[in-house]
Amino acid sequence: MFKKTAYICCSFILLSCSTKSSQKDLHLAGIEFSIDLDREKEASIPLSSLYKSVRTIILETREDCLIGSINDIQVFDGHIFILDTHIAKSLFVFDSEGRFIRKIGRMGQGPGEYYKITSFTLDTRNRIIYIGDLRNRVHKYQLDGTYLNSITIDAPDSQSFFIQFYNGSLYSNQIWQKKSEDNFMLLEVDPDDGKIRSSSLPVKYNKGWNEFHAEVNNRFFMSRANNPPRYSQIFMDYIVSVGNEITPYIELKSKNLTTEEDIESFRGTNEQMPFNSQKVSESSKIFNVRCFVENDDFITFRYGTLHFPFTVIINKRTGESKLANYLKNDLIYRDDQRGRLIDFKFADAKGSYVILDSGISSGTYNSLNIFQQAVKNGETVPNIDKLAQLIQLTGKDNPTILFYEFK
Repeated sequence: MFKKTAYICCSFILLSCSTKSSQKDLHLAGIEFSIDLDREKEASIPLSSLYKSVRTIILETREDCLIGSINDIQVFDGHIFILDTHIAKSLFVFDSEGRFIRKIGRMGQGPGEYYKITSFTLDTRNRIIYIGDLRNRVHKYQLDGTYLNSITIDAPDSQSFFIQFYNGSLYSNQIWQKKSEDNFMLLEVDPDDGKIRSSSLPVKYNKGWNEFHAEVNNRFFMSRANNPPRYSQIFMDYIVSVGNEITPYIELKSKNLTTEEDIESFRGTNEQMPFNSQKVSESSKIFNVRCFVENDDFITFRYGTLHFPFTVIINKRTGESKLANYLKNDLIYRDDQRGRLIDFKFADAKGSYVILDSGISSGTYNSLNIFQQAVKNGETVPNIDKLAQLIQLTGKDNPTILFYEFK
């Protein structure tokens, strides 16, 4: 695999480009962890082996801060940033106790207003918020919500869905309108004027797939509060580090990895339905890194088939890895049930954040109701933080955040 991929990497160096930006090669010598995903898996691994406690953050419910769903969350300097792209279509700010502070920007056509919010990222050093908008627009605000200015990412015929600020640059994933092997998935953008500084990861690294589909796509940018952040798209064989060099951080190895031929069979019939979910569900192919968490001691993420992902845990100090069918949520529940999977939305140096959601977008998996029913059945552990308040919440309340603190 190494020789073949290295040959592909070299072939991309000579790609022609009309812009003055550079193209960054993927240097395979930088791989830190190589994971055999076909190894035998443990039934489950307890969360208590990684985390020591759970704290409840009940988000305030008011008419001016109603959240339909949480699509992204970041925590910085005592502020919890909550992004709802589909229902409220807003970026909310709460304090560390869940009290509502403000919205950032609003929908509209004027200065400081966005057409359709897609993502956000933080420049923590300069205390700036970047909000991604359709049509490659990015709006910049101070932490107090003051509008600064807007830029347009200089990438015609493409659309940015996710952005990540790091080390003086804005990184953006791009979905291209015109299909080409020369399309780059990751752009490094000047945050002041939107000009492209460099282009990385030709679409071949994602087996030729360069469409967006909400059912299978995750955030792409992971370990977002760490130095450096990580990045992967749904069919890539690598999780890469983002920065001055784009280097493969984790290599994923399996005989069941999705191939270009598989992807062709997965394609839908038109642009509105680019992904045939039924064919994907029937396939045994594995893909899509999700629920990625990293600190100084370990890395954990999910990988697998569409509906049956398994868990990977890497000990960063020893380099050893484990595979398990799932993480047992023994900090909340007494029994061992796969149906109570943990969906980590964000992690920082202190711990990981999970959403208890009963909102209108939660669908059939209503995590708050599942928790409340378990409490009634005596299936939860004692001394859960703010239990009396949790069992009183309804679908009319804002989602609740569970903060899992690292050991």
